[in-house]
Amino acid sequence: MEISKTTTPIFYVSRLFGLAPYQIIRSSKGRIIDYREGRTWFIYTVLVILAADILTFYGIYYDITSKIPVRMKTVTSRVVTVVDICIIAGVATSGATGAFFGMARIRKFNHILRDADDYLTSYTEGIKKRRRGLICLIFILITISTAIVVDIIVWMQAADKLATPDTNTRRNVCHYMTIYALYYVIMVFHVVFSQSAFGIADRFRCMNKVLLTVYPESALHLTQPIRVIKLPSVRNLSQAVDDLGNKTKNAATAPITTLTGMTINQMNPIKSAELLERFIDIHSSLGQAVHIMSTVYGFAILMSLISCLLHILATAYFLFLEVLDDGNGLFITAQFLWLIVHNARLFMVVEPCHCIVYEAMRTTKIVCDIQRYCKDPSIREKLAVFWSQIIVQKSYFTFSPLGMCKIDREIITSFYGATATYLVILIQFQRSDNMG
Repeated sequence: MEISKTTTPIFYVSRLFGLAPYQIIRSSKGRIIDYREGRTWFIYTVLVILAADILTFYGIYYDITSKIPVRMKTVTSRVVTVVDICIIAGVATSGATGAFFGMARIRKFNHILRDADDYLTSYTEGIKKRRRGLICLIFILITISTAIVVDIIVWMQAADKLATPDTNTRRNVCHYMTIYALYYVIMVFHVVFSQSAFGIADRFRCMNKVLLTVYPESALHLTQPIRVIKLPSVRNLSQAVDDLGNKTKNAATAPITTLTGMTINQMNPIKSAELLERFIDIHSSLGQAVHIMSTVYGFAILMSLISCLLHILATAYFLFLEVLDDGNGLFITAQFLWLIVHNARLFMVVEPCHCIVYEAMRTTKIVCDIQRYCKDPSIREKLAVFWSQIIVQKSYFTFSPLGMCKIDREIITSFYGATATYLVILIQFQRSDNMG
């Protein structure tokens, strides 16, 4: 996870939910310089996750063994509920475990981002990043809290219908409260992941901005329209051809003017070559940062994607059936809110990873354009090294949890295609059961 001045609010919230058992080391001026293991927070993380898992599975056991189960009425409901809760507990536990055992990698990750920030002096998106992270966190917490409150009301009403004078069925619902606590852990984990991935994309974006500023020739084909040479109305055709040839020759040999008003020939090739060499190091380091995220969060993100697929499918199925049967409006509201939550989880994983790939591809395009327009031998030599690195590390900038899939926007179509397919199958089975 990214731990910097602009992301400290996210860090403190995640530490409260057991996802960041670290201690910040600051300089005398208050600047974050390093991180270390916080024993108190490590113990706190272990106790929180362990207690939540134990109480969650005890709630399942209590509902199954009670006289009047609320969620465990049939064998099918038992299997579905147990699988659902196991996936939720697995995502929350793996998210905390990744942070628990990934301290060295997290430190390396933050050093890479900090080194990139120290060199990219034009990096001025700190306030925007803070607002983006806080807005995302507030929106997620409000949405999940609303969904949980409505869901508890729905299950309390269902428990009241099953209650008898000798049995308090509301107690069964109360034993599931730790499941909702695990949902908070999952949502905060998604915010932490998205903030870290967006941090890498921000550095790529800043590097591309600096490249376009230092080497404006890479944007000339976008900023300078093609000039049409008008043919004069002459009587002598041979004279018109000679005039046209002179104009074309002068246009071809004239120095190309950059966006800053300087010509490419006026740029300092030694300084430009050194700057380009530094950009090569930053580019490679950012690729290493993506690899670190894939290592630390790979299993948790893979579990989360599976959870999103199953929950979107199940929630859409129950929502569709309830709408067709003109059922309880509160239940429909609860299912609709859960659909928003699970889709938000999916997009909080996919969109940051897509931004990394998009900005990395922009870097490739910019380097290609600089190669095409730059004529200085020393710079072209560095560009050749840069281009070779881009080709070799092309797949290095795609987040791939455990190497099982590549996360970008294409995975969204696969998710919704699979959801639609299985939803139609489930509805057909439901209709056949009703007809039977």
